[in-house]
Amino acid sequence: MNAWWEGLSGVLRVLYVIAIPSTLLLVVQTVMIVLGFGEHGTDANPSDTSGIDFDMDAGGDIALDDIDLSDVVSDQNGAGAEFGTLKLFTLQGIVAFLTTFSWVAICFLKGGMQLMPSMFLGVLAGAVMMFVVAKLLQVSAKLAENGTFRIKSTIGETALVYVMIPEKGENGGKVTLTMESGFVELSAVTEGDVPIPAGTAVRITDVLGDTVVVERI
Repeated sequence: MNAWWEGLSGVLRVLYVIAIPSTLLLVVQTVMIVLGFGEHGTDANPSDTSGIDFDMDAGGDIALDDIDLSDVVSDQNGAGAEFGTLKLFTLQGIVAFLTTFSWVAICFLKGGMQLMPSMFLGVLAGAVMMFVVAKLLQVSAKLAENGTFRIKSTIGETALVYVMIPEKGENGGKVTLTMESGFVELSAVTEGDVPIPAGTAVRITDVLGDTVVVERI
């Protein structure tokens, strides 16, 4: 090992110092993504529909005057700006750039190419990989955004309790309803003091992550 290291030029040593740690970090990131670390689960607490009042009039319809659209529009505009922007300089993108740049440059140098062309091709390959990672993250974020908006579209809908919903926001309950996309089953909680038994008709009033908040009709 020492003989191999001593036989490397200064540039190759630097490239290997970049390549090996960045490759290990890239592997760790990939494993964490596959295992689902860092994803938000169903226990999210912040309301996705703050500012919306779902009080109904005597006729049973939602009064449009009672809905504060400012927060909804602001949230959607903010999401569009965030998810619509290509973010190149993320941790994943930088790690992908360093890994690709270093190994490509090493391969060309060891293949006999001159230093400057090897470094140029390494930087070019790293930049391409950074762009690819940024596009993948952008698409993933848009998919997550679309999924959130689909859940929000259930607000105001009538559902049927499938699994008893415990009282006071405790998890474990489930409801079913029919949307345009078909039959849907969602985790559900209630803010009431009394559990809601299976078979009870409820109305969805809010969304917490991918869990809906319901009340008896």
